Amino acid sequence: MSHVLHRRPSVPSGTHPVETGRYTLSTPPLGRFCDALKDWVENRAVGAIVTAPPRFGKSKGIRFALQELRAALGEKFPVFSFSCQTHQHPTESRFFENVLSDLGHAFSDRGSANARQTRLTQLLIQQACVGDHRRLVLVADEAQKLQEPHYNWLVDIYNKLERHDIATTVVLVGQPELLHQRAAFEKTKKMQIVGRFMVHRHEFAGLRDQDEFAYCLKGYDEQSEYPEASGYSFTRYFRPSEFDAGWRLANEAEVLWEAFQHVRAEAKLPGKSEIPMQYFSRTVEFVLRTYGSVDDGTPTISLNQWKQGIERSGYREAGRYL
Repeated sequence: MSHVLHRRPSVPSGTHPVETGRYTLSTPPLGRFCDALKDWVENRAVGAIVTAPPRFGKSKGIRFALQELRAALGEKFPVFSFSCQTHQHPTESRFFENVLSDLGHAFSDRGSANARQTRLTQLLIQQACVGDHRRLVLVADEAQKLQEPHYNWLVDIYNKLERHDIATTVVLVGQPELLHQRAAFEKTKKMQIVGRFMVHRHEFAGLRDQDEFAYCLKGYDEQSEYPEASGYSFTRYFRPSEFDAGWRLANEAEVLWEAFQHVRAEAKLPGKSEIPMQYFSRTVEFVLRTYGSVDDGTPTISLNQWKQGIERSGYREAGRYL
């Protein structure tokens, strides 16, 4: 088999995306999120909540979805994202510094709170007017960390943009606690917050069935390539002779789904049988790294090999808290 492996591209050990985890492939949950995001923007929705438990791939999903949005609406369409921070005593000055920094402003830490707010407003207005869109999208990741003062500061920004005839869509992405925050705001009649930022809702789900597993595994077979222009998908790189003979990782969807169900039953895991993307991808990566390099001509990956990958992913332990 060594003569087959020698044909592979030369990649330094430990740097392949399957080894580093630095890649994003299209998935059914991600596709649903992209569709929802495009619909909100095209229909000028004011605000939406996107929720998912930890490890469901929402942060990677945001980056992928924003790339897709820019591709659909044009690279000049203003799309911004920032990550919310945890502060025991939030201040307006620190909040605007964090947002400006994430948006790449060179002077994020200069001046008073009012000066930073003005700087952020001017940046957003300037970008929203490029190409005469007079629209922008602002995405807040880890939005469950936002407290009521943060929302009031965002309301100020939103209102200033509105006075400049700029339509803004704000998307809050975070853990399910966001829904509790919305309920609390509704109970206390804080409709200026709910009406601007929490009108629509989307749940970022895990992988729900064997067909969705097959869709994702097909990405390793066909929608990935490393090094660029090498002709080697992730699957082909790690199992070259089998791939060239016609075998595909997507063929293993049924066995992999069965393996996850075995682990769930053995561990008596609660909740819905939705597999977070992080544990799915870690399982696939482990199996490709561990068994792919052998490339012994075996046309399948065994149930026990998949279960070993699931165990190594940490799914059994984490599944109790999902």
